[in-house]
Amino acid sequence: MIKITDIRSAIKSKLDSLTWDWKVFAQCSNVYTQNVSWFPFVMFEPVELQSEFEDTAYNYRDFIFNIVIVQEMNQISRGDAMDIILNCFEQMIDAFDQDFTLWGVVQQVDATQGNFGEIDLWKWPCLYLSSNLNCRVLVPIK
Repeated sequence: MIKITDIRSAIKSKLDSLTWDWKVFAQCSNVYTQNVSWFPFVMFEPVELQSEFEDTAYNYRDFIFNIVIVQEMNQISRGDAMDIILNCFEQMIDAFDQDFTLWGVVQQVDATQGNFGEIDLWKWPCLYLSSNLNCRVLVPIK
């Protein structure tokens, strides 16, 4: 049976695949953090669990993870930071769309909602995009 830790590891692997020098993210963390090496960085944590009756043999479980992409605006303009955030988001969503089962770990994964905002990290202004990723698993009833 698939565990939430398996899903968390699969998400981390997918995001890590986007962190090389020529890729999207400078760093990826599977917990919310302010301890980062550079930007843009991505972090995520589970935020919700939903369960849905399917039939007498199976239930669906939806494990929802919040993924946050952060880009500083201290050394670049707000417009450039927004362009980076949008590019990161598009490439991240494309990666999940192209592997919507996370290597067979889940039945389906999809982004369900997102929002933009501004925060200060170490007195640096930053833009962020927060997006939920729904991971659906068919679980046998014992």
